Amino acid sequence: MSSNRRTSSLKNRILSSVAARHLRKARSLIGIAAVLALLAAPAQAQDEDEQLWLKAGASAQLRAGVELKLETNQRFGNDRGGIYESQYLFAAAFEIAEGVTVTAGVNRVVGFTEGKVDYTEWRPRQQIDFSVAKIGSGDLAGRVRIEQRLRSDDGEPGHTVRPAVSYTIPLRGEWEFELAHESYFNLNGTDNQDTGHERMRNSAALSFPIGDRLKGEVGYLNQYRFNRDEADLMEHALTTSLQIEF
Repeated sequence: MSSNRRTSSLKNRILSSVAARHLRKARSLIGIAAVLALLAAPAQAQDEDEQLWLKAGASAQLRAGVELKLETNQRFGNDRGGIYESQYLFAAAFEIAEGVTVTAGVNRVVGFTEGKVDYTEWRPRQQIDFSVAKIGSGDLAGRVRIEQRLRSDDGEPGHTVRPAVSYTIPLRGEWEFELAHESYFNLNGTDNQDTGHERMRNSAALSFPIGDRLKGEVGYLNQYRFNRDEADLMEHALTTSLQIEF
């Protein structure tokens, strides 16, 4: 009887010791995660804006592995009194390996304030898209875009690198849900941009078929701008898209 009590007591001490070690480890991990979260999180935005982004695009496969793309993007915001940016993109995409595509194109941008044109811009771009891994039922992918920004109100071109990562989960049929992150890193300073990490975008979107060649998308995008001399800006955008394939 006494031997059984001693054995039971020993088991309890061992279990308590194991539990204590796991608890200490859990606390350490939580502490590390909290510190990393605080370091990664930007300061609370002192200004916010609600926006609407309307995108429409068309693509055509010229031959195997070669695709032509046209796109327009109209962006509206409260702070600038309605439409504040119109974009018109022409690009060609080339599949150079399985899961790897390079794209080159040019984006024509017009900026507005209170309905009046502020500036115009030519924005050549080069980018590479690539598959990363299959995680669960979804696909992890990456993209790196390089842009040269030639604005009418700036005497020097701005150079920007925009890395992005996305995770796409197939739902029922052709329905998909995507989570994505993108950051802007300016390689030089001009009258309209500072060197360094300019902004980040985090988004969630649901895409769905409308017809045989037509696809729709609706989502939410959070854009955080790091402004050195002014208050940081957080923009909340409802995003919509229509895409047709020929």
